[in-house]
Amino acid sequence: MALSALTLSLGLSPASSDETVSPPVISYADNSGVSFIATPAKWPTPTKSTYQWFVNGKAVAGAKKLTLKASVKQKNQSIQFKEVAGGKTAASVVAKIGQVIVNAVPRVSFTETSNTFKIIEQGSVSPKGSKISYQWYKGSIDIAGARSATYNPATGDQGLEVYLYAKYSFKGFKENSVSSNAIEVPVIKRNYVQVWQDEFNLSEGSAPDPKIWAPENGDGSKTVAGAGWGNRERQYYTPSLAKIDSEGKLHIDATRTGANEYNCYYKTPCEWISSKYITKGKIGFKYGRMEARIKGPVGAGTWGAFWMLGADIDERIWPWCGEIDVTELVGKNPLLNYGYLHGLLSGGNGGRGQTVEMPNGFADEYHTYAIDWFPDQIDWYVDGVLFGSQQKVDRDWVFDHEFYLVMNLAMGGNLGGPIKTDLNQARMSFDWIRFSTINGLGEVIPHS
Repeated sequence: MALSALTLSLGLSPASSDETVSPPVISYADNSGVSFIATPAKWPTPTKSTYQWFVNGKAVAGAKKLTLKASVKQKNQSIQFKEVAGGKTAASVVAKIGQVIVNAVPRVSFTETSNTFKIIEQGSVSPKGSKISYQWYKGSIDIAGARSATYNPATGDQGLEVYLYAKYSFKGFKENSVSSNAIEVPVIKRNYVQVWQDEFNLSEGSAPDPKIWAPENGDGSKTVAGAGWGNRERQYYTPSLAKIDSEGKLHIDATRTGANEYNCYYKTPCEWISSKYITKGKIGFKYGRMEARIKGPVGAGTWGAFWMLGADIDERIWPWCGEIDVTELVGKNPLLNYGYLHGLLSGGNGGRGQTVEMPNGFADEYHTYAIDWFPDQIDWYVDGVLFGSQQKVDRDWVFDHEFYLVMNLAMGGNLGGPIKTDLNQARMSFDWIRFSTINGLGEVIPHS
């Protein structure tokens, strides 16, 4: 890992005098792993030098030439070459007998305009022709999949030091690993430009704007998700329970009243009715900031959500299409806000994300819930405060295409849990929904 990489790089800089142009260099004379040859230091002016080889820090008797042959028994012991000229001493790196020698570590640079790290100095090793493998690190963490000679830092790398970890190998020799110089990735300020919104400013009693929203009705039995919408939910969705009030706020109600007029998958009249609306086929989004001002429901068993599904859900069923939960507000945990992703690997395993405790809960007043969605990272916010982040690390990431919006109030189910027996109705309210680009990133995709 990174800590060992940093440790291995210590002591590789030759301990040379300021008066040398370049320090002496030691190399293997052949592939035996015990025969060495030194290239003398370069001095500003021609100077007579004396030489000395050291093994395990002790001078080797009589070893005062540019060559040295160690014994096989000395493998893994340290070796160093020193040169004295005009009272000044220059020294090679400290190497190990039988291990690949790294005389100079690689150096990297970062170009902000192209957002690219690259190697500008390959370093110097012996034996020549040693095989090199790379791994990029950010701080103490190895970056998954970053094993080429260049690296384009992700959004989550900003503010962290990035460096290259190089491993050298040669047949018959012990491997050696070193770290390059580290460079901090600049933090790019996020500039938001709002490009779309639904303020729910329709007349009192109106349903959500039909140009944007379509109801998704029933108990899920006729959908790919299946009965109970794949979550054992207890409600039947009907469009009439989502209405806009005189103040321009959308309320989604859930009630027991009238539910028994519908039949549900659990083979009895339905227990609850509620509403669910989606933008599928009308408008989609890709990357950018999605946010909504919401007041959550009250009561154990309620499960309000503002979320997104991959627009390719008809071709790639859940979870292959991907799910982004901007917020889930669950009545049994009235202080918690959930922000989660569901992808190829995590879809059926609870997803990946974070929760945050809200001191006053989510039901007494409106709060703003948001995501910043990048090609390699999704961040969650509540009232402008970052509380969670997930990066693109493996094939679970299926969040690089168009998604549509979903807003609904479910009852019970796998996450909602048992419904409070004396609970007869609940409400989830939306003040507005807005979408912004982030530094120009973000797309609104109309379909009608």
